[in-house]
Amino acid sequence: MIMQVRDEAPPREVPNYAGRLKWAIWSLTVASAIFLGLRLYCKLSRRRSLWWDDAFLILSWISILVSTAMLTEGTKYGIGMHYEDMDYKKMPMVSLISYSAGFATILAAAWSKTSFGITLLRIATGWVKWFIWFIIISVNVVLGVSAAIMWTRCWPVAKLWNPELEGTCWTPVTMERYQTFTSIYSGVLDIVLAFLPWKIIWNVTINKREKVGALVAMSMGVFSGIIAFLKIISLKDISDSSSTTVDLKIFGTAEPAVTIIAASIPILRAFVRRDTSQKSGSLQFIQFSHIPEPSVPVATERHVGPDNGSKGTP
Repeated sequence: MIMQVRDEAPPREVPNYAGRLKWAIWSLTVASAIFLGLRLYCKLSRRRSLWWDDAFLILSWISILVSTAMLTEGTKYGIGMHYEDMDYKKMPMVSLISYSAGFATILAAAWSKTSFGITLLRIATGWVKWFIWFIIISVNVVLGVSAAIMWTRCWPVAKLWNPELEGTCWTPVTMERYQTFTSIYSGVLDIVLAFLPWKIIWNVTINKREKVGALVAMSMGVFSGIIAFLKIISLKDISDSSSTTVDLKIFGTAEPAVTIIAASIPILRAFVRRDTSQKSGSLQFIQFSHIPEPSVPVATERHVGPDNGSKGTP
């Protein structure tokens, strides 16, 4: 008798993108930390007082770090895998970590944009100043509602990470639509904030080459706006049970991280120009001259400048 041997199908390889997720979010976290650290070092080493824009950037970076740490821990439970491939028993922990990390990145985005807006307030006048206030307030309202919705879309709240509980939830499509609106609004205002310095500074009487260099440095926030628009593409993963949402988590981390980097570049350029050029630096003039002293600075240390005996400014 001839026995027919039946080949068994090899086990399906379960894709896991946890490695790519961790590499991306930690790279962004470290890069933003380096730029923020250099920004603070440049100020403190020259006895410049820190102001509220620095405080909001620090809070933003701490939120990024918290999110990155949570997502890294979450990869042990299955974050990075397709939802349909995860261990069902670990799904509640995956959901709880994902929501918590998402909440932290929303706070990071709101605070990083607030920081750059505060920086621009110090050099703006007239209607531009009021417009910046509108941007700061509206961004915090829109992103604040987005953060609140994350925890209120289900009742009881625990149903977010434990779907077996009795209760009701908004549909994933509703969440996707509001998050899409949030990303569009956030991206547009990032680009507006990036180009506002051209309106504020263009008529300042300084060397044109230096002026353009300063304006380009202050317009790096446009990249954060681009990331916000790219994030929209990955929002469809919210309502897709076969997705991993890895790209969404990476873009969510990248948006505030890039904003921190962009907000730090003008400060670094100002101090580099001061140290390497014999001319009175244009960006230093723009950033630190003719700006009224803040009434309630974060750090109130003052000193007499070694160059001209004038009081140091933040």
